[in-house]
Amino acid sequence: MATRREKDEARKAQKKGSAPESAPDSGADASLAVRKGSDLDVSPSADEAGEEHDDAAAEGPEGQAQDEGAGEDAEAAAARPLGSDRYVMAGFFGAAILGAYVLGKAIHGIWGNLSNRDWFSRAVPAVAAVADEDKATYATVIAGVVAVIVTLRTYRRPDVREWTDEVASELIKVKWPTKKDVTNSTMVVIAASAVATLYLALLDRLWSFVTGIVYGTGS
Repeated sequence: MATRREKDEARKAQKKGSAPESAPDSGADASLAVRKGSDLDVSPSADEAGEEHDDAAAEGPEGQAQDEGAGEDAEAAAARPLGSDRYVMAGFFGAAILGAYVLGKAIHGIWGNLSNRDWFSRAVPAVAAVADEDKATYATVIAGVVAVIVTLRTYRRPDVREWTDEVASELIKVKWPTKKDVTNSTMVVIAASAVATLYLALLDRLWSFVTGIVYGTGS
């Protein structure tokens, strides 16, 4: 744009009737400057928009692949605790069953032994008079209740849960053999055992034959 001084000169020239030669040139320069400025303002934005579009188009599949990978990692992270909890709960459930069985047998044995004592029969005759089959049933029920209570209290302990979670997480990392691998390994073991048995049997017969010859002749 023309400066204020140039505008003043143009006005003075118009009043005098003769326009200065520099006015048209300055106006042309000003218009060119405005056009260049507008071009400079518009063209970089267009180029940047094109580059951003190209970058978005180039990064589209990669970004989608990264999103899918992140989703799979999230699913794996969510499935990992489920597997760990599954092993932990299975272990506590098995421990509860085993504890109930052992405790039930112990209660039944102690109860039967006490029922044969005279002092126990005199102290609690109703308990001592229970039949042996009913004693086994009652002992199993009592042992089951005790085992459930002890297992739940143990399961809620933070130190025990931390230890069991660590053990379960290590078990998840174990690569278990497939059915085909187990079958092939079993066949190899059977074949090796058969060969070793045949070799030892032949060796035994050979040494029996040699021993018979040596001791049979009397030498």
